[in-house]
Amino acid sequence: MDRSDPMYILQNASRIRYREAERARENRAEIVRALNQEQVTRRELFKWGLFTTVGTLAMVNGLSPFARSAFADIPTGAPRSPLFGAKKFTTELHRCQLQAPIPLRRKVANNGESIAKFPNELGELPGRRKSYHTQFSKNPDNAKFRNPLTGRGPIEGRPPGEIFAHQRWEEYFPEVGYLLSIGQCAGDTYMHESFPYQNSDSFWCYGSGRSAVGSMPPFLIKARYSEPMLTRVYNNMPVDRSQNAGFGRNETQLHFHNAHNGAESDGAANVHHFPGTFYDYRWSTTLARADKINTDASDRRASGPDGNGGLNLVPGDFREIQGSMWAHDHRFFFTAENVYKGNFGAINYYSGPDRGNEEMDDGVNLRLPSGTLLDWGNTDFDVNLVIWDCCYDASGQLFFDIFDTEGMLGDIPAVNGSYAPFFEVLPRKYRFRLLNASMSRFWKIGLADQQGRAVPVHFIANDGNLVVSPLQIPTLGPQGMGERFDIIVDFSQFRKGDRIYLVNQALHRDGRRMKEELSLKQAIRGDDKDPVVGAFMEFRIVNKVESVDVPGVFHRASDPDKSQIPPLLTEQIPIVAPVRTRHVEFKKSGGDSRGADGKCIPDCPEYATFPWTIRINGEDHHSMNANRISMLIPAPGEVEHWTYENGGGGWDHPIHLHFEEGITMGRNGMQLPDTERLARKDVWRLGEGGSVTFQVQFGEFGGSYVNHCHNTVHEDFAMLARIQLLTGVAGSPQTSITPTPNPTPDGVFFTDPEILPEGLPRGWSDEGVRTAQLQTTIASGDDDD
Repeated sequence: MDRSDPMYILQNASRIRYREAERARENRAEIVRALNQEQVTRRELFKWGLFTTVGTLAMVNGLSPFARSAFADIPTGAPRSPLFGAKKFTTELHRCQLQAPIPLRRKVANNGESIAKFPNELGELPGRRKSYHTQFSKNPDNAKFRNPLTGRGPIEGRPPGEIFAHQRWEEYFPEVGYLLSIGQCAGDTYMHESFPYQNSDSFWCYGSGRSAVGSMPPFLIKARYSEPMLTRVYNNMPVDRSQNAGFGRNETQLHFHNAHNGAESDGAANVHHFPGTFYDYRWSTTLARADKINTDASDRRASGPDGNGGLNLVPGDFREIQGSMWAHDHRFFFTAENVYKGNFGAINYYSGPDRGNEEMDDGVNLRLPSGTLLDWGNTDFDVNLVIWDCCYDASGQLFFDIFDTEGMLGDIPAVNGSYAPFFEVLPRKYRFRLLNASMSRFWKIGLADQQGRAVPVHFIANDGNLVVSPLQIPTLGPQGMGERFDIIVDFSQFRKGDRIYLVNQALHRDGRRMKEELSLKQAIRGDDKDPVVGAFMEFRIVNKVESVDVPGVFHRASDPDKSQIPPLLTEQIPIVAPVRTRHVEFKKSGGDSRGADGKCIPDCPEYATFPWTIRINGEDHHSMNANRISMLIPAPGEVEHWTYENGGGGWDHPIHLHFEEGITMGRNGMQLPDTERLARKDVWRLGEGGSVTFQVQFGEFGGSYVNHCHNTVHEDFAMLARIQLLTGVAGSPQTSITPTPNPTPDGVFFTDPEILPEGLPRGWSDEGVRTAQLQTTIASGDDDD
C-alpha cells in the first residue's frame, strides 16, 4: 500500500467501491469468527493463501483494505462508518459515571490480621491481605472459595500465597471500597440517539455492583490521599470465548495507570482473571518517596482532604502528588481489543494542593476551577473528557480490525462515549482533564471560536502531574495514547449563545504515526481522507447550568468565579547524578513471543504476529513473554537515567512506564516542548526516529511491572517488556525475584522466570539474586477466618 493513500475510502467514492470495501471487511470479520470458534487454524489460512508466511493478512482484493481495488488503481480502503443521519453537536456530553465509595469496617481475624468488612447487606466476602485463591488451594472442594459460575477454579483471580498478598496491608489498610462489574453492555447502549443500539457483546464495559450490566460513559472514581481503597472487580463477561462479537478476550486485569501501587494491584503482572471470578485491587494512595522524604508526615502540602475542611497529612514528597489518572484493561495480547470495547474508566486523585474546592483558602489549596458545594472533589467546573476514535460496520455495530498490526484508526470521534457532543458551560473558568484513550491515534487539540480564531488555554498538568507554573499556550501539542493533559479554559470573554470548539489538528493516513500537524485554520475545514480531523466537541455558553455535585442546585452566569490560576503550582524536582543509566530501543523486527511449541506466555491469539520488539542496552531484540525479565531494579531509592529511543522511521511510539513517573530531561529528533521540560510524565511520545531521556527513581513497593508502547496495537503485537522491582521492605517476598503466575480457569500455577542478559543492571552481578520457589509462593500460613 502507498502510505500516502487514506485509511478510509473517500466520501465521493462510487457505490460499487463502497460495496467492495464493505465486502472485504465482512470477509475479514468472518475469518476472525472462524479463528475465535476454532473452526480454522493459522496453518489452514496459510495453506489457503489468506495469510502470508509471516502471518499477516494476504494483500488480495476482497479481503485486505490495502489491496488494489478492482475498480480503481488505489487501495480499497476501509468503508466509512454509517452515521444514520446523525450530525455533530446534536447530542449532549455525558459526564463520567461517578462511583460511590463504600465504607469498610476494620476487623481483626483469628490469625491476627486485619480484614476489611463490607456492609453486611451487600453479602460480600471481606477484603483480605491474601487472595481467596489461597483458601481454594487448601481445600478445592469447599464451594465457598470456588468460581460460582463455572464450578472450576478459585473464586478470586489474584494468585495465592505471599507473593500476591497485598504489600504493606496494615500500613495502607483500605478505608473505602468499590464494587465494579465488567461485562456485556446494557440494551440501550449507543453513542448517539440516531445510532442503533449496540449488541450486548459489542461493548464490554463497567457497571456498579456485583451483577451490574455494563454501560457507557466510563466510570469515574474520586480518590484522595490518606484514604486507601479496595476495588473489587467482578468478571461478568461470557464464559464462551467466541461470544465476543468478533474481537476481545473474556479475561481481564485492570491496570491503574499510573498510581503508586504494589505489583499485585498494578493490573499488569500477568494476573488476568476469568468469568465468574473477582479480583481485589488494594489501591494504596501512597505518595511516592514515603520511605525517604517527609517520613514524619509534617509537610501540609503532602496531604489529602479530610472531608471537614481540614487535611490528613501523609508521608512522601508533595512534588509527586498526582491528579488525572485512569484504569483500563491490560490482558496481555488483547489490550487493544478489550480497551476498545469499553474496558476503561477515569480516576481522579485529590490532595491538599489539588483539593477540588476553588473557594477554600488554607495556605495549601491552589483553588483551581472545580466548584464549592463539596468539601473536596467538586466536578461542576472540573470535567473529565475521555477522547477516542472508533468505527462501525454497515449495521451500526462496533467494529475492530485485528489484522492491522501497525495500528487501527476509527472514523468516529467520541468523547465520554458520545459522538461529537455539545456541552453547556457558564462564562467562567473551567478545568478539563483530557485523556487520549485511542488505540493508535495521536490527537493535537486546539480551541477555536465561531470565527475560527484560536482560544488560548492554560496548561497545568501533564500525565496527572502538576507543572511548576501554568503555561499559557495557543494550542496543545500532540497527545499520545494514554497521555493526559489538564488545561484551564476561561470562557468569561464569551457571551450567552457563543460556540467554542475542540478541534483535532492531527492528520493521520494510517495507524503508524501522525502524518501532519495542521494549522487550526486547516483543521477546522476538515479532511475527507481522515474523518476525525476537525471540530469534534462544541461548548455552548449559557446563563444557567445544574450542578452535578449537588443535583437540584443551579449555577448562574452572575455567580462570582472563585477559582484561581496561581502563578506557582508546585516545586521543581532537581536532576541529580544517576546510579546507572539504561537505554531502551523500540524497534520493528521479528519478535519471539512464541516458544518452540508455538505458544505464548500468556496464551496469545491464533492470528497474532509479533513485528514490534524492544532492545535494551544493546542486547537482542525481544517481544513480550511474561516469563522473561528484561530489567531488574535492584534496590529502591536509586536514581537512574533512562533513554527511550524509536529505533526506526515511518512510525511513532508513545511509551508508558508503569508505577513510577520520570522527570523529562531532554529530547533528540524533536523539540522539547515547554509542557514537558523537567515535567513528570509516565507516557512519552518518541517521534519518528527520536528519543527522550528522563530521570526515574523507584520505591515503596516491589514485584513485576511492565514498560511498553501505548499504541495498544503495537503493545499486543508485542512491544512490551517485564520490569522486576526489588523492594527494601524487610521480610517482603519482593526482596527477591518473584515467580511468574500463569492463570488458568482451574487456578494459577507458577514458573521460574528467566533473567535476560540485559535484565541485570550494568556492573551488577547476579550474586544474591535468587528466584523464589513455588512452595514459597503458595505457602499461606494459618490465616483462615
